[in-house]
Amino acid sequence: MIERLKKIGIFILLFILFLYNDLFYLVPLKLLNVNLKTLSYKASLLGSLIASLILIVIIVIIYRKYLIEKLKDYIKHFSEYFDFGMKWWVVGLFAMMTLNLLITNLTPLKEATNEVLVDNMLKKAPLISFLSATFTAPIIEEMIFRKSFADIFHNKWVMVVASGLLFGLLHVIFSFKSALDFLYVLPYGALGSSFAYVLKEKDNVLITITFHMLHNGILTLLSILTMGV
Repeated sequence: MIERLKKIGIFILLFILFLYNDLFYLVPLKLLNVNLKTLSYKASLLGSLIASLILIVIIVIIYRKYLIEKLKDYIKHFSEYFDFGMKWWVVGLFAMMTLNLLITNLTPLKEATNEVLVDNMLKKAPLISFLSATFTAPIIEEMIFRKSFADIFHNKWVMVVASGLLFGLLHVIFSFKSALDFLYVLPYGALGSSFAYVLKEKDNVLITITFHMLHNGILTLLSILTMGV
């Protein structure tokens, strides 16, 4: 019971740090009497990237024993894990694309507001946005919404569904413009559930981090090339 409460506490702590991540750079700047209103868009994104790196350090400190153990396991079974991860990434990607097509064709929505915001970031600061989307975001999201979530929910299917829904909700809740936007919880959640299933089956978050990085990296590069940034 005590161990379970500890795991719940870790999830709550990391979730709060995730929500208020920018305070890691905003508070020091405020203490230095920097006028935050004068920060450029690129400077703000760079600050967010640095704040994300700080959060990753905290996560690594908390889960250092687990990560060392799973790194050895990942190297030992790399071929098996990569094949399994690839299979379920494709499943999640197919589900995500199918749901996006249904939303696009059956509703007035043409694109998730979150995607519009990401494209805007890529136009204004492609390198910083690429680093954030491809490296820091997958590590943070997989460790919090997959690993720490899995520690709380022992039932595989409850964890898979709950993790996917929360993951999808977080990609919508901060950018929605209408109630219809919440339909995008489903495609984002489909990919999140796919990753959650991989973690529950293989008990190694490094697999899901790998494919989350591949997913974000490929999509971000395609967006940059398409926009001609």
